[in-house]
Amino acid sequence: MRHFASDRQRQNGFSGAPIVVFAALVVFGLLLGQMISSASGQLPIILTGAVAMFFLTVLRPHVALAFLIAAMLLSPEIIIASLPRRDVVIRMEDLLVVVMGLGWLARSAIHKGIDLIPRTPINGWIGLYAICFIVATSQGIIGGDVNPLKAIFYVLKYLEYYIIFFMVVGLAQVKNQQRLYVTMFFLTLMAVNLYAVSQIGHVERVSAPFEGPTGEPNTLGGYQVLMMCVALGIFCHARSPRMAWAMAGVALFTLWPFLHTLSRASYMALIPAYLALIFYNRSSRKWTLVFALVLTVFLAFFILPESVKERVMYTFNARPQQNIKPVVIFGLQLDPSSSSRWIDWQRAFQYWLERPFFGYGITSKSFLDSQYVNNLIETGACGFIAFAILIGSLQYHVWRIYRSIKDDLARGLALGFMAGNVGILFHALTANTFVLIRVMEPYWFIAGMILAAPRLHAHAPVKQEAPASKAGSLRNIGMLLNPGKVRRSTGGEDAT
Repeated sequence: MRHFASDRQRQNGFSGAPIVVFAALVVFGLLLGQMISSASGQLPIILTGAVAMFFLTVLRPHVALAFLIAAMLLSPEIIIASLPRRDVVIRMEDLLVVVMGLGWLARSAIHKGIDLIPRTPINGWIGLYAICFIVATSQGIIGGDVNPLKAIFYVLKYLEYYIIFFMVVGLAQVKNQQRLYVTMFFLTLMAVNLYAVSQIGHVERVSAPFEGPTGEPNTLGGYQVLMMCVALGIFCHARSPRMAWAMAGVALFTLWPFLHTLSRASYMALIPAYLALIFYNRSSRKWTLVFALVLTVFLAFFILPESVKERVMYTFNARPQQNIKPVVIFGLQLDPSSSSRWIDWQRAFQYWLERPFFGYGITSKSFLDSQYVNNLIETGACGFIAFAILIGSLQYHVWRIYRSIKDDLARGLALGFMAGNVGILFHALTANTFVLIRVMEPYWFIAGMILAAPRLHAHAPVKQEAPASKAGSLRNIGMLLNPGKVRRSTGGEDAT
């Protein structure tokens, strides 16, 4: 009888997973109600918002991802533990990612045919790198080199980026969702830019919202490099002249607060990123970028703010500082900050030679101002090589998508991401860029959009231009709110 019942359940498409999920939600709701009724302060608000985001992820996941885009740069941070050498800090979007990850898990259990970890060409390299830093950190905890609490939080933070990546790839259903995400990215960018512009003249170096009393200008600069490249990539491939020049205007406006970050790492990153944008470019607007570069080189001396010129020259013409011996490279004497960084790198290399294969584990040493030196110390040669292959593989597959896909938005995103990736790699020479939440969350979100694009456009129907109508506009809005229903009503095809 049991076999007969199970066979009939399978024939009817019945699964016990929804019942289990429903029961878990009931228990979770009861516990939440008890916590809210007995808690005080902001905790009830945070918990209520988390539950709302959970159900939004299950029911309308693309809308939840749009909220996440705004939260990446516009949410406050919370210090949950103060530990030696490094505070354990989480942001509101960290909580959103955890809650959305649980929602994604529930959605995968309820709906058949949804992969918890969707297939992409870089899955293996993500897994290899994750294994390397988990093994290195576990080894550090066992050896007493790593504080377990601190290490666990930072390992989870590293894994958070890949959770975002897999959710974006897995939830990609129709092309209009990608347009929604792009719109949210640039609305968020403009909000951040306006906040930074409001700081000009009031602070020495501008930063993003909710960065604390001192701010993080270097983080803002790295984020702006990535987003300027994406904007210019869309500019190169947008069919609509209005859209193209709107993207160029966004990039140009972003340059204003970007210069006032006074971030030398970001200045250094922008140059190779822009050159990469020209090098990879296969559009006719490539020559517009070349002309703009030549014009900027000739006018730079006259248009750059004095604070920017002083900041750049300070690197090679700084006042001596006590207890820091100036470092001379190719006949140029570095400023105290750069000299101190160079000396720290030399010491770090000596540390690495003592444990060359798996290093000391994440958070074992104080953060050094270089992603590559930190990777070498914390994860050893194994982790460093796995990280290099992961980023190189990502760049290669985005390049292949750029060359093969026909959709203009996808091509613009791919071109901008490739150039931005080059800039991020240079930014990481003197910053821990691949650890920075406000750079890496947009980075991996956009990477997920690009790697999902071939599946979305593989069988996309060719659509002729037609005048916009009120009914068509309402249908597009309905698609964003309920893409599955619209696809079924149109015979299973993705609308564009």
